[in-house]
Amino acid sequence: MREKGKSWLRKYWPLTAFTFISLLSYLSVLIPPTAFWPAVFSSYAIPGILVLNALLFVFLILFNRRLILFTLIGLIAGMPFIMVTYSIHPESKSEIREFSVLSYNTKLFRKPKAYGKFSVEMIDQVAEDSSDIKCIQEYSSNSRWQVLNATEKNLAQGYFGFIHPPKVNKHYNPGLAIFSKFPIVNRGVVWVSTGTINDGIFADLKIESDTLRVYNVHLASMRLELSQYKNIENYPSKIKTLMSRLKHGAERRSYQIERLQKHAAESPYPYIICGDFNETPYSYNYFELKRNFYNAFEESGNGFGFSLNSALFFLRIDHQFYSPGIENLSFSVDRSLRISDHFPTRGVFRIEKSPNHP
Repeated sequence: MREKGKSWLRKYWPLTAFTFISLLSYLSVLIPPTAFWPAVFSSYAIPGILVLNALLFVFLILFNRRLILFTLIGLIAGMPFIMVTYSIHPESKSEIREFSVLSYNTKLFRKPKAYGKFSVEMIDQVAEDSSDIKCIQEYSSNSRWQVLNATEKNLAQGYFGFIHPPKVNKHYNPGLAIFSKFPIVNRGVVWVSTGTINDGIFADLKIESDTLRVYNVHLASMRLELSQYKNIENYPSKIKTLMSRLKHGAERRSYQIERLQKHAAESPYPYIICGDFNETPYSYNYFELKRNFYNAFEESGNGFGFSLNSALFFLRIDHQFYSPGIENLSFSVDRSLRISDHFPTRGVFRIEKSPNHP
């Protein structure tokens, strides 16, 4: 009997090995990049592993049901990743005071494929957007020319504004911005990444009798621009460079997320965290956020929620998280605004009232 079992395992070793690899990849989201950086690359394989398990499941249903246990293990263990990949929720309506949040990486308001030229159209789109709260990453404003003065255009629409960082030269403001129809009663910086625009900021907003904290963050880049690797002569060097950048990016984001979580834990108010996280839903960093905050896409989104407007269109790296004390009514990715290399995300929320709250 034992020999028969060994023979069976030898015969079907590819399925056994694939199931084992699947489980190891799933476990990678429990390993911090700073503790064991190769786990970062295992997590990138998770979407493909899920697809292969699904295809194998269908194949075995049709041709060899005796072996279906292998793919069932892979699919059942992968359910947490399936849940963060695709979302279905009915539209929610509420008569209680709600507010809308726009989060948008505007790529410094540059035109597509013409990085040296500003897009007046995108500046006007953001300024004329009617969302109650706007969180902009890779924000810029030029005070020399009225047509490019994104800050003045938003303030003229009746918004309060918090721009970060201060000017790096006479006319140019790169970085982050929070615009709000509600008064800003406090503001501050969560972290600063020297030499980059990957910072984190917050603003406390007065909404009637409540106060809401809004975080706007831009985590360290994944640095996946394919054009960066054209000048590298051989493929081993390209792969080595890519792996090094992915490794260091994941480690930096882990540090930034640690700072964010610590800051948010000390917030006296309920909060929303918007931004370009540069994290897919299959990483340790994403699951660390998920363990501490609610994700609007998972709670009320629909579809896949892909947020990149580029060759890497199948990635969702722009997120809106939120704390207890807030109800998320809807979440969507606005694919009608196509100038930036990111699509904006839109969430609708309300502050929950305690039983003793008027």
